[in-house]
Amino acid sequence: MKNDCGFKPYFLATGVGSLPQTSHEEALDLIWKSVPFAPHWPQLPNLGAESAFIGQYLRALIETGVIGDVEKPQFQVEAHDWLERMTEFYSLYLEGFEGNQEVLNRFGFTFRGGKGFEAFINRLESRGTQDAVLLKGQISGPLTVGLQITDKNRRSSYYDDILRDMLVKALVLHAEWQTKRLRKYGLPVLMTVDDPGLYGYGASTHVTLNREQLIEDLNLIFMGIVKQGGIPGIHVCAGMDWTLLFDSKVQVINFDAYEYMQSMVVLAGPINDYLSRGGILSWGIVPTNQEAWQETAQSLRERLERNLQELVKRGVDEDRLRQQSMLTPSCGTGTLGKDLAEHIYELLFEIGDTMR
Repeated sequence: MKNDCGFKPYFLATGVGSLPQTSHEEALDLIWKSVPFAPHWPQLPNLGAESAFIGQYLRALIETGVIGDVEKPQFQVEAHDWLERMTEFYSLYLEGFEGNQEVLNRFGFTFRGGKGFEAFINRLESRGTQDAVLLKGQISGPLTVGLQITDKNRRSSYYDDILRDMLVKALVLHAEWQTKRLRKYGLPVLMTVDDPGLYGYGASTHVTLNREQLIEDLNLIFMGIVKQGGIPGIHVCAGMDWTLLFDSKVQVINFDAYEYMQSMVVLAGPINDYLSRGGILSWGIVPTNQEAWQETAQSLRERLERNLQELVKRGVDEDRLRQQSMLTPSCGTGTLGKDLAEHIYELLFEIGDTMR
């Protein structure tokens, strides 16, 4: 998919999404201080299952009884009225897909699960967009969620065509709902699908994963984001076969450039093609582990420059690469201590400031 919005981020910095705080206001203060030009809403997994990576996007599936419980989510395929539950879900999906806003709202967050998002919206309403040039949202990806949510026999739902279809459709409409809410403020909206499980494609432990199916599932979500005027992105915090994503309709690829740069270096040709159609590389250059304490903004900038030059040496267009790059931490920070997370965001601010 060509990036028709013409967005050129020039090393614009933003976060992956999750933070360890349990106060939304405290998290928002850190976000606006550290990534003021591309703020994101805070996902705070320490607040419980409804605010966590898996449970946050399941509202419509739970309300229709397709999935039983947010604490231990399982598809209720053994229920005596399973067909009725499926029918209710698909009817709801069709109404939402066709633009019924009241129904689309049911694919958004629950009250508890959406507190971070609503706090972000409230701040936009009360203070305006301030220095922001882009707003960022995020959603968990279908492979990672589908591998975690099982049926009664603990078989991952991703391997069942019907269960996977319902899960993907729920994520599509959530992505549309979230993008539409953020687009209200008149700025470009980057909506990132966080799908770390994609590292498993091609691995011996996941031999049944199908490339075409993975791309098709992701593209449905990407197209939903575009439908609502957003920029579709993806985050994978490990090495993977990146050509799978280059062959999809994604417009921003966020990768761990601190630990897994080698998996990108060998793809200079596909990267050039991706950039030439407007694609953006989002460099996860700040480590999200204890190594961050040993790094400075200067050391990370030097590391980033070496990585950039390695691609340029292999034939990647340097001007285009610099224009079409963003910066993030290498992964989310929700499982870290607050001091470390704040240090990571401080490093991100400093390197973003010097690169821009």
